[in-house]
Amino acid sequence: MAKAKQKAKQKAKLAAKQTRKTKAKPKAKQTRKTKAKAKPASAKARPAKAKAAAAKPAKPRSAQARPAQPRSGGNGMPASPPTNATGMAPFRLVEIEPNKFSLLLTEFEPASEVFDAAGIEGGGYSWEGVARYVLEVVAPDLKPRVGLDPEASMFCAYGEDRAALEQLGGQLSRLFNDKTALAAVIEEVGPAGFEA
Repeated sequence: MAKAKQKAKQKAKLAAKQTRKTKAKPKAKQTRKTKAKAKPASAKARPAKAKAAAAKPAKPRSAQARPAQPRSGGNGMPASPPTNATGMAPFRLVEIEPNKFSLLLTEFEPASEVFDAAGIEGGGYSWEGVARYVLEVVAPDLKPRVGLDPEASMFCAYGEDRAALEQLGGQLSRLFNDKTALAAVIEEVGPAGFEA
């Protein structure tokens, strides 16, 4: 009986091996055939791509880049590109129309931390309060030459006197980049000075 069981086990092992071999062989043959068929097709495609690439002259990188479009000012006239005069960053001065300028601030970080610490939401209206302080206390000679028109997401001062706006931009930039000085101005203006 034991010999019969051993023979049965051996036959089962041989049958299993033969089944594995028969299943594996056709797959291997199919793979080889598929690869053999694919090689000539891809080999034919490569020279065609190389010929097409050789036929087209390469564009220099500068030709591929799109030129910057100037912003349109009022009356459809192109405006001058924004300028950051030395000592004015992150404020930008833009010529909207000939001899009409805007001083802009749209990025409020990291200075907004100082407003947050004082319980004031830092944004365009908050910078209007700071600009009013500068125009009334620090540089009152600029006040009649500059107008203020902020929004929540943007501080804007405007006017026809470019030099006045550059001076205001320099004063505001100094405060933007000096958290201690900005905190002192916010404290001096007080919460009422920042209400819209």
